[in-house]
Amino acid sequence: MRERKYVKFRVDMYNDTKFKIIDRKPERDLIHYVWTRIVTLAGKVNLEGDLYMSKTLPYTIETLAIEFNRDIEQVKLALDVFIELEMVELMEGNIYRVKNFAKHQNIKVKEKIKVTNNEGDIKKEEIKLKENLESKIDNNEVKEFKNEINQNEVENAIHKNGPILLQSKKNSKVNKNKKKASKIEDTDGETEDTKIICFYDSDEGRPLEEGERVVEAWSF
Repeated sequence: MRERKYVKFRVDMYNDTKFKIIDRKPERDLIHYVWTRIVTLAGKVNLEGDLYMSKTLPYTIETLAIEFNRDIEQVKLALDVFIELEMVELMEGNIYRVKNFAKHQNIKVKEKIKVTNNEGDIKKEEIKLKENLESKIDNNEVKEFKNEINQNEVENAIHKNGPILLQSKKNSKVNKNKKKASKIEDTDGETEDTKIICFYDSDEGRPLEEGERVVEAWSF
């Protein structure tokens, strides 16, 4: 934690109503002293008013009493007055904080820059997410547009040329093979014997009909 080299006190701060209330108390000298010590300690810690001994260890009443070289009861009395007048607040985790320290010490610009940087990071993240979303939307629109174009082309082709018929060319080799196979099947099978054996008593025999012929003849 980098220390501040100095802190600011307004020359007219004792004209403030809160300090006038303190001046009416019997312990006013002690309370004023503790106030100046608290403000300078906040400047030394330099955490916008939070009072820490280290990065994770906050000041307690006991450690503040040691720091200011005062009794614990005296420091507690002064802190109660500051909390009542809203000059000091007890934060979550029992952390004492000097209210409006950054404002009175002109640290507002630093706070503003910090907030601006955070807002800038948030805006950058929002822009990045927006660009990613727009990119996805654009890709989907392009795909849909291409699909529409392809569908329109098919519909236009059907409208102009009529239905698209799928024609398959006959393979002459396959047909030849089929013909050969059919011939082989016809010749390979067992054929009936067309020979007719007839016996006749006369020499003339039976007259031959169309398509018939004598293969063998015997005489007895």
